[in-house]
Amino acid sequence: MRYFLIFIFLPFIASAQNLLPNGGFEDENICTEYGKNCAPEAWIATSLRANYYFDDQAHAHTGSHFTGLIIGNEVQRGVRSFIRTQLLCRLQQGHQYYVEFFLRSTHTVFDSIAVYFSTNDFLYERRNFKDISPQLYVKDGLESKLYDPSLWQKVHFIYTANGTEQYITIGNFKHGEYTLTGHAEFEYNFYFFLDDVSLIPVDPNEHLCAEADSVKKVIYDENDRHDLMERKMYYYKKNPPAIIHLTRTINIRVDTLLIPDIFFATAKYELTQKNIELLDSFCNKIRTRMVDSLIIEGHTDSIGRIVYNEKLSENRAKSVKEYIQQKTFLTNDKITTRFFASTKPVASNSTDEGRQKNRRVEVYLYSHY
Repeated sequence: MRYFLIFIFLPFIASAQNLLPNGGFEDENICTEYGKNCAPEAWIATSLRANYYFDDQAHAHTGSHFTGLIIGNEVQRGVRSFIRTQLLCRLQQGHQYYVEFFLRSTHTVFDSIAVYFSTNDFLYERRNFKDISPQLYVKDGLESKLYDPSLWQKVHFIYTANGTEQYITIGNFKHGEYTLTGHAEFEYNFYFFLDDVSLIPVDPNEHLCAEADSVKKVIYDENDRHDLMERKMYYYKKNPPAIIHLTRTINIRVDTLLIPDIFFATAKYELTQKNIELLDSFCNKIRTRMVDSLIIEGHTDSIGRIVYNEKLSENRAKSVKEYIQQKTFLTNDKITTRFFASTKPVASNSTDEGRQKNRRVEVYLYSHY
């Protein structure tokens, strides 16, 4: 019997990645002045007080933390707050992104709550918020039009980027005052509450930039809150800081190669001529790509001892790696090998046909385009 294998390169749908740090507000910031966890990491509210971060699992959308933004005050007019964070990577012009978060309030104020994307930091903005035009209004993104103050309301948009976005700000952009009734939630202030904010590329092949982790660390290291941040805001409003230039998100294509068990000798891991022919063709593809990384996974069926199967799946993955390295420019830091024995079957192990499908090596090529 002759076996023919046709392999094709198909896009691999990777899990989406949030372009916002600490979107669930679970990571706590320890402020420089008081050494206490009075704010979320990465997010700073313009109130500059410990009146916008809540640790209350019973009332959070998920987790234990959420934030609250002021929409009015019982004794003073014009009191409100906004919250902002820096993006991990700059958005790509013309690309679309899912913007999603959850709101809750006992006040009917969602008509003027909005999202504002900017190049510069909103904290140092010299313009009055009334002179700013936010891109997205909550009233246009509410999934449910039935207002229920006891429930978190999901807000969902598809936003088309202009490519200059580096910060996101959320707050009440209403020019006038609300007529608020009932009791203020905290220190004479009326609130709406915010949780689980995400900004995710619509294209599943668009990923975080390589610098995302280092950008996140810099953002998390910003520990000035309260008076120290107020002084910084006062200074930078008069002396605007240099515009930062984040690296844009990247598009990564993931191609898959399947090497079936029939291309190996029974219970062996040495490459056969069929393997070599298949891998030579694959290596030709690699040489034409801007490779981010390569993952090689070995699998077996469930027949035999687990220790033996683990070693066989490991050795087959390693033999494929060694050959690819001989034929391409890829270094060790670009290639990861994994071995799973029989723990990740793609078919039933109760039949010969199923077991043959489970005995395989899978290769995933991640490349920029």
